[in-house]
Formats: sequence, C-alpha cells, structure tokens
Amino acid sequence: MKSPSPLLVPPVQGLAPVAPLIVRLVTGSVLIAHGTHFSPAEFGALSQAEFGLPFPTFIGWFVTILLYGGGSLMILGLVSRQVAIAASIHMLIAIFLWDRKEGFAPVTGAGVQIPLMLLAGLLVILLSGPGPYSVDKLLGLDDGWSRPQPSRTEAESSTDA
Repeated sequence: MKSPSPLLVPPVQGLAPVAPLIVRLVTGSVLIAHGTHFSPAEFGALSQAEFGLPFPTFIGWFVTILLYGGGSLMILGLVSRQVAIAASIHMLIAIFLWDRKEGFAPVTGAGVQIPLMLLAGLLVILLSGPGPYSVDKLLGLDDGWSRPQPSRTEAESSTDA
C-alpha cells in the first residue's frame, strides 16, 4: 500500500479525484465567457483587419464554436483532451498574435494573464485527463492514454530472440 504524502493530510488526500473536475469547471466556464467578447462576424473581421487572415467568416465561427462548444464539453468532461488540444492552439495564437502587445498584466486591457491561465488549465486536463467525474470516464472514452502492456508470451519471445 502506498504511504500518504507527508504534505497532504489524509482527509485532503481523499479529495484528489475532485481536482480535475474543478480544473474542468473553471477552464470550461472561462472559455465560454471568453467567447462572449466577440460575435463570429466581429472576430472574423478583427482577424482579417489586424492580421490579414483569410476566410474571416470561417475563422469567426470556428473560434466561437470552439469557445462555446469546447467550453461546454470541457465542463461535462466529454472529449476533454481533444478540446484541450484545440483550445490550447487557439490560446497560443491569441497570446502571440494579440495579447502579448498589451503585456502580462496591464492596468487597462486584458494582457497575457488570462490566456496563460487558460492554457495552464488546458494543459492540466491534456496531461492528466478529465478525471473520474467526467462523461469521458463514464463512457470509457478516456483510458488515460495508457499503453497496452505486452502479454507474457510476447515478452518472453522478445527476450529469447
């Protein structure tokens, strides 16, 4: 049996399975709130005017669906790792193309701190998974990215060669 961490008292250690749920709820809620800043048309027009990106309507709708739909899926814990990958890419683009101009924590404006915190939450879910209290776990969609272990006969045959 694994001994408890000296840093966590046993009652708090029992709450560890709730941590991914908390990260998912906060990250998903902030993604949804982040999506309310612009309509798809406004976001598309901004991406074309500021950065010269093509297909502004497509970009506007894609980002809006990613933030609203992805945030909702993150809260539910459904396809969490896939949402984390897509939203992480969006956050990196936002940080490097837009938010870094305002600095880390400006007095006025958003700055990098909110996208950076979102990126941290997304990376936690990407690396640790959605946790036991998720639709992914309920449906058996997230196996923790475990690698299949070779059977005993496969292991023996590889050492014999």
